[in-house]
Amino acid sequence: MKIKRADIRRGMLGLSIVAALGFSGFASGYSVDGNEITLRMGSGHPPVIKYVEELSKYFAPNVQKRVAAETKYKIKFQEHYAGTVVNVFDTLEGVQDGRLDIGGWCVCFDDDKAMAMNLPYYTPFSPPDGNVAIKVFRKLVDTHPELYQDYEKRYNQKLIALSGFSNYGMMTKFDWSRFEDLKGRKILAAGPNLPWVKGAIPVRTTIPTIAQQMQTGVGEGIVLFPDTLFKLKIHESAKYYTTVDFGAVVQISLTMNSGTRAKLPPEVVKIIDEEARKYETHSMAASMADYDWGIAQLEKAGVTIKSIDRATAKAWALALKDWPNERAQNVKQKKGIDMPGIMRDYIRLIEETGYRFPVSYEIR
Repeated sequence: MKIKRADIRRGMLGLSIVAALGFSGFASGYSVDGNEITLRMGSGHPPVIKYVEELSKYFAPNVQKRVAAETKYKIKFQEHYAGTVVNVFDTLEGVQDGRLDIGGWCVCFDDDKAMAMNLPYYTPFSPPDGNVAIKVFRKLVDTHPELYQDYEKRYNQKLIALSGFSNYGMMTKFDWSRFEDLKGRKILAAGPNLPWVKGAIPVRTTIPTIAQQMQTGVGEGIVLFPDTLFKLKIHESAKYYTTVDFGAVVQISLTMNSGTRAKLPPEVVKIIDEEARKYETHSMAASMADYDWGIAQLEKAGVTIKSIDRATAKAWALALKDWPNERAQNVKQKKGIDMPGIMRDYIRLIEETGYRFPVSYEIR
């Protein structure tokens, strides 16, 4: 039997019809031709972003190799990135309705539907090393699966891996050294980390829009990672990069459509799951290597690189000290889970690595 995927236009029309009829699901579009399986994988982000690059260069080839060697099947991935099938704001929905079988996406763009999984954003000045952060957050989600329960219960998909970018810093058009210097400045951030921009004027952004916003004056600074800033050529309009150490946030979910999983041979699903977990630590390590490369490239391009001192970090963290508890209470109310208890566990797990926050966040 051969199941052919409809083209995007027909798929979107079908989605409209499904919505009109009041159904919550949309048939997954994977295809099977004899022993050959085709899956559609994608992201709203472009492949220059490290977690996306590693989906293509590491995860997909490893799955293909193992499926060919260990089963009677062959698997092929149709890869769709940079808004060709989904954008950064609707990848969760794209996996839910079957436009994608596997999607990689930042929970920062689903700060309502994936509110609980945004937890690492709620404790700013967390560990700057993503290799530490990924181990901590993996431990946490394994202990508290309620963090991602909506993926399966409401959005027709399963979490198969975590990942992230690197340590958040800030690039600006102006020089600054004290937290107070940011007052009145327009600073871009992704969404759930907009409150980090305390004292400044926070402006929401996405990776595809940063360059234009910086060039046109919509933003005077951006909270992001040095490697991505260099790749996007933001250094052409902003000449100061400050290592703020907001932390390496684990904010990428790799999810797989539940209908696709149910129809695939169990031995193929097992390989996908195993390789997804290997991708998890591999992709975060690759992101951290990219961080060092990014700093070096910005410096070569004439950007002034500096770090804030501990006193400035503490002043900034003090200004945000009540926000983690506020977020914990909000998530508890909206999602019906014990977010305060989970956040206390998260802080404990971080501190067990030897890391100390600039201030103690009290979660009641």
